[in-house]
Amino acid sequence: MAQETGQSTGGPDRELLCRQLGITDTSLGFLLIIIAATLLSYWSVVIQRRGLCLTIQDETEEAARLPNVYPIRRKASAMIIGALGFFLCLALSSAREAEAGDDCVAKRSARVNVWASLFVLVAALLRLDDLDFVACCGQTAVQENSLEDEAVLEDSTLPD
Repeated sequence: MAQETGQSTGGPDRELLCRQLGITDTSLGFLLIIIAATLLSYWSVVIQRRGLCLTIQDETEEAARLPNVYPIRRKASAMIIGALGFFLCLALSSAREAEAGDDCVAKRSARVNVWASLFVLVAALLRLDDLDFVACCGQTAVQENSLEDEAVLEDSTLPD
């Protein structure tokens, strides 16, 4: 703010302000990653909605040609997890700095922010794990159903 008003800040305060500016710039970058991931998630829901509309209209072949949303959702989840990892590290750093000081309000707030950042990151990891699990089990179930259908056709006692 001092530079914007034409005043100069020297010494250790300037170093601290420059470090804080760097952290803020990095935070903005990770927020952009979260926004991009949110847009990817939005796109995957639009694709799913289009598939539902096509299926309702009995256009199942066209619905089947829509892109698979799993890779889109997986990329979005990975982007979110990376960004949340940064924010957890930032919260841990802030907590270390707060613990070194005498401000009990700052200490408590920093501890709460560490827990909040940790819980959000764990939630994102659980969602990614569930996404992968469902995708894996869904493919296995489709393969098993296909094999069962083939076996039924082979064992058919219908006359030729």
